[in-house]
Amino acid sequence: MVAEPGPDFRWGVVLRKSKLKRTINEYGQVELVAESLDHQELEVVSHIRDNNMGIIVETYRDVASAWRPNAKRPRYKHALVDLSSGWIDGIAVLAVDRLTRQTNQVWPILNALEEMSGRLFALWDELDTAYNDPEHNTEPRLHELVERAEREARRTSKRYKLLAEHRARRGLHHPGNFRPYGHTKDRRSLVDLEAEMLLQAAKSVDQGKAVWAIAEQWTQRGVPTVQGGGRWDAGVLRRILVNPRMVGKREYEGELIDIEYMPPILPEELWRRVRRKLLESPPKRGRGESRELTNTALCGICNLPLVSGSDRAGPIYLCKKRPSQPGACGGVAILISNLDAKVDGEIVAFLNDKQRAQALLDQHRLDTPEIAAIDARYAELEDNKLALERAAFNPPQGVKKLPTERYSELRAEIEREQETLQRRRIVIRDAQPLREALNQEWTAEEWGSRPLEWRRAVIRLVVERIEVMPTIQRGAAKGHLGAVHNPDRVKVKLAG
Repeated sequence: MVAEPGPDFRWGVVLRKSKLKRTINEYGQVELVAESLDHQELEVVSHIRDNNMGIIVETYRDVASAWRPNAKRPRYKHALVDLSSGWIDGIAVLAVDRLTRQTNQVWPILNALEEMSGRLFALWDELDTAYNDPEHNTEPRLHELVERAEREARRTSKRYKLLAEHRARRGLHHPGNFRPYGHTKDRRSLVDLEAEMLLQAAKSVDQGKAVWAIAEQWTQRGVPTVQGGGRWDAGVLRRILVNPRMVGKREYEGELIDIEYMPPILPEELWRRVRRKLLESPPKRGRGESRELTNTALCGICNLPLVSGSDRAGPIYLCKKRPSQPGACGGVAILISNLDAKVDGEIVAFLNDKQRAQALLDQHRLDTPEIAAIDARYAELEDNKLALERAAFNPPQGVKKLPTERYSELRAEIEREQETLQRRRIVIRDAQPLREALNQEWTAEEWGSRPLEWRRAVIRLVVERIEVMPTIQRGAAKGHLGAVHNPDRVKVKLAG
């Protein structure tokens, strides 16, 4: 193992729940509360500290399903990356179902554990991979626990689907935690002002106005949301307008079902036009990079990033004036194929030089004084959080409980400092693509087959500077038709 079990063992605690609890605060506003995550953390941290099993150097909080394949769990992925990189020595969870409910995710977990001889500890399931004797064979036990959690998740899913089907057949709406905007909680009456706002919004969309512009206008006017907030999100407004509730219906398995007691907000013809327009024209995402070296390679004259474009010769990188770079000189242009080929050759040679690439990766490792100090402080804050919890809810006999307001204030201070520490360490995770690249030999064809974003991530790690100098010779070279590429124009400085 990377570290032997004991007081210096570095734990990462994985916390998960499916959704946040919604409560009403003293001002009548809806708040999202993660009480069960706090309870999980308290239970696991208390056991580890009370039994002198090590220190907590990171916590990973996700609010997402552990069963749905498309559920986004970035912090869970961070835990596996941190384990494989040596950031943490082991993962601790309250129960295995907090980690995953999918049997196909058992192998990635076991691989990450095996790669760094890491440790997995599940308190309620009495699972600890630190045991090496045959009586504690943890691999079959882990498969058994995850299979049980997956079966339970499938049964729960079927139960909810049966309930939804039963209500749909009876012509009843599907209940939710929030009052729907425009309707009362029981959906039997309209909230007149909200219904009028939605009607005007639908008419505006039908006339060509963008949903985001309407949402921004509502925000500026201070139109309150159902939760009592003052900021409208375009995605939320869009989902409201396309919902069959606008015409007193609900949708189940692709069919629209009339809800007799639910009054419509929009005329059905208007709603169908708006729905068709919004569903056929999904919201546009921000512009992503479409070329390997866009905004990475630099102009050799003005030192500003090159962007991609095209001219008669084909796709090019060029120095171009634009709102984000008004000082661009416009004096450099190079064919994308020429620059990419030059840089790709340098990258492939670097990755195949395992000693040099490993030396660069080692610069991102965690055994530095700064990281050690961060780990120590994070562990200290976890101990402070545990002591604070006991002072507020379970103080020693004869000692007054910590007042609720003071408890909330001190806990918020601790969590703010922990978030700051986490942000200071996030940069180390960016080395994961380089770590993956070290596991094979590379060719130009293999490099080109990888996803664009992955290649750009490796380039950001491996290359310190790519500079393209201007063409000295103007016009065609003697004996050649068109310009001749001079590879010396491209200066590539590799890291390490």
